[in-house]
Amino acid sequence: MSNFGIQFTAWPEMLAWPYLMLQGWLPYRDIGIAHNPLLLLDIAIYYKIFGVGIMQLKIYTWILIAINIYLVYFVTKQFWSRKTAYFSTFLYLLLAIVYEGNGLWFDLALTPFAILLFYFLKSKNYLWTGIIFALGFLTKQTFVYFAVPIVLFLLQSGQYRKNILNLVVGSGVVITFFLILLGLLGILDDYYSWAIQFGIFYLPQAGGQVSLPNLKQFIFGLSPFMLSMLSKEYLILTFAFVGLLGVYPRWELFHFQPALPFLAIALSVVILDNKRKLVRLAAFILTVCFLSIGIYRQFGTTTRFYEEDVKVVVALITTHQPQVNSLYIINYWDSLYALTNTQPPKPLIPYIPWYLNYDNNLVKITNNLKTEMPEAIIIGERQDSYTELYDFVDKFYGCDIVVKKVEVCFRN
Repeated sequence: MSNFGIQFTAWPEMLAWPYLMLQGWLPYRDIGIAHNPLLLLDIAIYYKIFGVGIMQLKIYTWILIAINIYLVYFVTKQFWSRKTAYFSTFLYLLLAIVYEGNGLWFDLALTPFAILLFYFLKSKNYLWTGIIFALGFLTKQTFVYFAVPIVLFLLQSGQYRKNILNLVVGSGVVITFFLILLGLLGILDDYYSWAIQFGIFYLPQAGGQVSLPNLKQFIFGLSPFMLSMLSKEYLILTFAFVGLLGVYPRWELFHFQPALPFLAIALSVVILDNKRKLVRLAAFILTVCFLSIGIYRQFGTTTRFYEEDVKVVVALITTHQPQVNSLYIINYWDSLYALTNTQPPKPLIPYIPWYLNYDNNLVKITNNLKTEMPEAIIIGERQDSYTELYDFVDKFYGCDIVVKKVEVCFRN
């Protein structure tokens, strides 16, 4: 099955982390994870039923996108016209492609919760608003920004005590159940260390983590949001702009995903309902130009992080005799654990600078490798700053460059 002509991004973590969880690994204790776990639990259950693989990941992603599309249609039809609903739905799909939505990441998984949060808030169902807010937060911490439209909406409504009580009860039930589950698994402290201390307080200002856009990227990413302000749909615009806040500290287009349903609705209102024909025409032309440029940039039939070099390395590991069961990956894609049906030494800490430089993790990794001695090690590209780790590999492993700069090393 193709990617419909649009490049698919198979983020390595979306294969590696759920795969290891299915092998009995516990998140946060056995895997260093900066994000909240709801998406990982969900996709692990999906993999348990359908197996772990690239095609399974694609199907899960496309099902999620289809759910988002339906929710955009359903919510828009409830509060606007059927014509606006159809147009918003089509526009959302195109925007999702432009903003790198053809690939599963936490931001894409936030989208249905953002839409449902808007629906229940607009419907003044505060109990379900609280439930959805908690589920969104347990998917990714940046969902906390959606507390802003909740507060603003509450300030415009009456019965503060009753509404706030329902919100607190809805969120409290979900969070309480989650904390009890972590306690039963014995990973409450580990969760706090990784998802709170590291993910919230350390990561946003970690060295190498902050990536701001240049002027061209900034204008391209935000121009349709500026145009959407002509709609004067203030609640929708508030949701759209708080959905943007997840782009900090790393400016990547896929971080825009939670904002896109609201951008699509606002643009639809401008194009279809503005009283000035010239404004409608100009908005339509500008939107078409933006979408044409953006979609053209996403054309491609390859799967990112599953290119030919990855396939060569996977084939070498899976066909090696004797069979390789233990593997460690240095500066390459962790998805290879799932693709080769191997496991690294515990714990697995992502080989990314802001993880390695936190809490002396590089020393821990090196010492752990010396103790566990996995059967094979894959090195993506050697970095001068980690010489002790490479000295260990060169002493106990034989390495050959298989493809590009990728080395596959087997224990002597």
